[in-house]
Amino acid sequence: MKKAFVFLIFFIIKFSITPIFSHDFWLVPQKFKLQPGEVLTIMANTGMDFPKSLNAVLPERLNYAAVVGKALELNMTDLRIQGNSLLSTCILKNPGTYVAAIALKPRQISLSATEFNEYLLHDGLADIYELRKREGILNKNAVEYYSKYPKTVIQVGNRLDNTPTQPLNLPLEIVPMVNPYTLKKGDKLSVTVFFKGKTLAGQELAWSFPGQGGKFAGTTKTDSKGRALVPLEKKGPYVIRLTHMEWARQKTHEWESYWASLTFFVSGD
Repeated sequence: MKKAFVFLIFFIIKFSITPIFSHDFWLVPQKFKLQPGEVLTIMANTGMDFPKSLNAVLPERLNYAAVVGKALELNMTDLRIQGNSLLSTCILKNPGTYVAAIALKPRQISLSATEFNEYLLHDGLADIYELRKREGILNKNAVEYYSKYPKTVIQVGNRLDNTPTQPLNLPLEIVPMVNPYTLKKGDKLSVTVFFKGKTLAGQELAWSFPGQGGKFAGTTKTDSKGRALVPLEKKGPYVIRLTHMEWARQKTHEWESYWASLTFFVSGD
């Protein structure tokens, strides 16, 4: 009976609660596919209802912002706020596949024990919840440092290349094993998760698309090599996301979390 009750509490937290402090961070191009010389507009959005944005991140919070392609790394320098989004524009003259990426500077947040435990279970961090349980600190409030690393894949013209399959050496990133634009609805995308240059095993990976509200469309765990298969269920914009946390035990904070997301477009044929 006790086990059933615990499972019920986990189910309620996992699928019914969307904590206000648990905001993903995505890069959402105005168009995922465009022609050479066409203006590329990228929005950095925060929230839990992909791709809608609740508020804009300030430009000074960014450590890194660039568009990367074959023999190209173009810094995003014209960052500006428009509505609830942080926005940047550039022009990519050469056909090919490009990856835009942002790195947010670490920030501190303080949470009550209840808030922190709910957040852990909602964001696929049940291992940290269990660690706190084993250590007898489930009732302890938490001070956390968090940083976020969103990426998006953009296709210019018809020439596909392997740019998306190359890690950008971000602290945490989701790297496709193939160019997502070689796939379509009904296929599965293989990805590898890297943390500080090494593959990350046993981590919960989630995916979603517009219309899901605050819920994830599905989840899976990375295998021993840090790999996972993500089903491409819907045509249109897609996001894959992951939160990784470590028990840092620093004087200023106890926990460090790293957030990563990858957005791209799934074609229907």
